[in-house]
Amino acid sequence: MKKFLGLLVFIVLLNGCDDGDVTVQTINFDDVNAASCNGGELIYKLKGNEALFMKIPAALNAFENIISAANTPKVFHIGGEIIVRYRAYSGTVAANNICPVEIPPISPIATIEWIATAGDIEVTTTAVYSDPDALTGRIKLEKYNHNIVIKNLRFATNNGIVLYDKFIFGDYTTLATPLPLGFLKENMKLCPSGTTLYNAADGGIEGIFIQNIDPALLSIVVLNTPKIGYISTTTNKLSYRLFTTALQTGTNESYFCGATLPATPAVNEEWLADDGAGATGIIEVTTTTNGPGSFLHTIKLKGVTFRKGTATFYFGNSITIGELITN
Repeated sequence: MKKFLGLLVFIVLLNGCDDGDVTVQTINFDDVNAASCNGGELIYKLKGNEALFMKIPAALNAFENIISAANTPKVFHIGGEIIVRYRAYSGTVAANNICPVEIPPISPIATIEWIATAGDIEVTTTAVYSDPDALTGRIKLEKYNHNIVIKNLRFATNNGIVLYDKFIFGDYTTLATPLPLGFLKENMKLCPSGTTLYNAADGGIEGIFIQNIDPALLSIVVLNTPKIGYISTTTNKLSYRLFTTALQTGTNESYFCGATLPATPAVNEEWLADDGAGATGIIEVTTTTNGPGSFLHTIKLKGVTFRKGTATFYFGNSITIGELITN
């Protein structure tokens, strides 16, 4: 909280001190992690006998897992259901003193309360990524960080008004939806049309598929070098879907091979691969003989980045997503 542009506190002492008395006070929760309750509507910080918290209705999606556009934070005006407060207690404060509980604790009790009466809450959301995997180079999207700053904040206290030009509330993090990315090579299938490849296990929660695949990639010519195709929005369109419910046994072909993708099971998240160029966005197929008249196609993705809105994750340097047998 040390980094603010201006702080002016007017305290009119009730015991008859001169009207000109001015006291400067600050709230400092810089080294405290933010937590949440009430379904993420209430964000709070606790330090000893002090608490700082804000409430923004969930319907406003203040802390939605969507990366903010550059220099474009979400803005919420304090007032009504949007609340910011500071409290000091008679003893050490805990989460159940702030979060709704069936029977509130008797102690400690709040001895000081500052109520925000005006101000603009700005929330800027960024992605937090894992370190590259040592073996595959995969980089996962792990969390979203929501940086919270309050502009022109006005606190009403028992002793006067506290004004901040810029109040740094700090960071609040939410977890990204975990993506299993666990594909077994034997689950790779080719739709009857010959234009769509997919890998999705019966009863699985995820699927990866390539639409309008370049026929040359699955040719039965055995080459000394792998065949290479680039991902694009037209040819070799690569998608990943995480479902809200598992695929029913035996329905994979009907799901992935229809003219349009059905609405069931519902999609929790869909990620589209970036177009390929140079050493990125490559579908690599190595074809070998698999007995008389049979061929084995080993399919790898190289340097592929998946994207959902402004969020991305890196699938890996060279990942085998399946083996396909054709005759």
